Amino acid sequence: MVDKVVNKAVEPPEIAGVRGAAHTLSGNLVQRKIGRHHIAFFRASLQGLDIGDMADKYLETGMDLRRAKTTLVWIWDTLRQAALRHGKHREAHLIRLRVTIHSPVEVTAKIPSLDEFRDEFDPNGFYTERELLQAYLEAHPQSVDTQARKRQRLISRQLEALKWIEPLISADPVREDWVAAWFDETISKRLLLAGLPTLGHLLDCIASAGYRWWIGVPRLGEKGAARIVAWLRGYEASLGALPELSLMPLRSISTSALIQTRQMCTGIVPLESFASPADLDGRDGSNRYPGAPRIDAANDYQAIFAWLATKSGNPNTQRSYQKEAERMLLWAVLERGKALSSLSVEDCAAYRDWLSMLGRTEDAEWPFRIAQSSWLGEKGIARHKQGWKPFDGALSARSVKYAVTVVSGLYEWLVRVHYCAFNPWVGVSKTLRVNADEPAPEVEFMRAFSVGQWEHLMSGLAGQPISKQNVRLKFVLPLAYSTGMRISELVDATIGRIYTMPLTDGVGVRWMLKVLGKGGKWRAVPIPSDTIEALKTYLDHRGLNSDILSNPPETPLIASLTGPGAVTTSALSKSLDGFFDDVARKLKEDGRSIEAKAFEQATVHWMRHTCGSHLALSGVPLNVIQRLLGHASLQTTSIYTDASDENMWRAVESAGQSRSSKGAV
Repeated sequence: MVDKVVNKAVEPPEIAGVRGAAHTLSGNLVQRKIGRHHIAFFRASLQGLDIGDMADKYLETGMDLRRAKTTLVWIWDTLRQAALRHGKHREAHLIRLRVTIHSPVEVTAKIPSLDEFRDEFDPNGFYTERELLQAYLEAHPQSVDTQARKRQRLISRQLEALKWIEPLISADPVREDWVAAWFDETISKRLLLAGLPTLGHLLDCIASAGYRWWIGVPRLGEKGAARIVAWLRGYEASLGALPELSLMPLRSISTSALIQTRQMCTGIVPLESFASPADLDGRDGSNRYPGAPRIDAANDYQAIFAWLATKSGNPNTQRSYQKEAERMLLWAVLERGKALSSLSVEDCAAYRDWLSMLGRTEDAEWPFRIAQSSWLGEKGIARHKQGWKPFDGALSARSVKYAVTVVSGLYEWLVRVHYCAFNPWVGVSKTLRVNADEPAPEVEFMRAFSVGQWEHLMSGLAGQPISKQNVRLKFVLPLAYSTGMRISELVDATIGRIYTMPLTDGVGVRWMLKVLGKGGKWRAVPIPSDTIEALKTYLDHRGLNSDILSNPPETPLIASLTGPGAVTTSALSKSLDGFFDDVARKLKEDGRSIEAKAFEQATVHWMRHTCGSHLALSGVPLNVIQRLLGHASLQTTSIYTDASDENMWRAVESAGQSRSSKGAV
């Protein structure tokens, strides 16, 4: 007979109020399943532990008390019904009962016997029997609390009943299971909207997209995604393990760790994962210098990394150089069947033509052994992923020339350090194969916003609603426009690099920024007053001190939207590209497709060119613009002063209007 101290077989007050909500769980088209985490959550509730804390520990919904209670009711009913189906009415009744617990200590603490207490408290027999009994009762008052002891016995019976019911009803999830079978209704609907109907789809998405897989799931967020990943990891035995790279942001993983995730192989893979066959690794290359090289490199692979180590510390430059060396090494070994240090003049000429033809030649006319599709992939695939390819489309003539210049420079360096005997590129003409289907190159400098376009851009931004993204843009655009900094310089800028200097003609100050530019060269860049005001507003929005120099020196000028650190170059580029695309879309909606074209083509680098061209139009001397932008040569800066084509247009336009007016007379 069940002890009388327990409540009657009715729902507890905090549970009864949510029973209606719990019924919606069973109203799904997919029957929800009971897992080990549900049993652990229910067991904790029986033992009187805090429901919110236990939900945060065991459930995918986290510390949401309303949804935790709803889930608890569902587990309660499901377990009771399972017991009834198997004819275990006593166990069903036990599970249904709710025990009023005053303290978790009553449940979890084991009361020792008097003899056990004596052995621990008075092993030498110092106290009398009466004194020992009094000490025992003071230490364990629940030993004479009949109600507490009965509660303990009932909970023990419930836990025993739960042990019997658990194997009958609990299951481990498998890839084929629907997400609605395991997750809360709200979460499962969000996953369905994102095209993730099963656990298999969810696992594949996380493995493919990585840590930020949740971006495509409406209203899930980073914390919700982390709980789901933790839940999946709890069932690795049946679902399989997630890749380590999907468990943390890529920016927190070292390059060496990323490299280790790929097996070394001979195929079209990134340079760090490529293994040349022994006979093609360059140890015995036909173009090897006869003596010992002046670099510590036994093969072509090591020679390439020795060359990269001598390049600029700028990560963008190093990535660009590595990309070109990687492409040529893969082509030499896989397509040509030669070591890099065995390529001849004819091989290099063939590589030049291959670069020009890739992605723009009909398959039937493709003269090379490996199909074009093997080299071409989608844009934006990370290097450590299986879908990565060396190219994401056909190269422009300008890009081909750049590639040839870089690899020619590689060979020139290899000759200087006595790794190669000669540079085969010196015998190759730089004239490229002409492609009839390639669009005509731009003959005018067009990669900058006109004054009118810039004003339209800023007026559109001013009308945007307040958000973290828009507040950041309202600072980033003026900063990039007024300083002409490269994107790598923008994301690298910190509060600690800002300084002030007194003006010579007053008591005011000028604000300056120390910028680490291309080639590891420092330069001083002025920050106009209106940009300083935009920075103060931006810092205030971030919860920082609007007194700029009072903030920690390491504070980034441009912060990430998802964390406390600096924004990455890719994230900032996507943010600006998205804004330019929005401006283009609105222009198209207004029937101004031609005007929209410039914004569709715009990139973050346009801001640098816009700065230079607008300063030139304002009459700023070329040498001043050169210092501001950090150009090594004044000839590079001179592109901003070439207005001859516009002058030619104005002359022709004026003459045409003059002829029209005379004809009208």
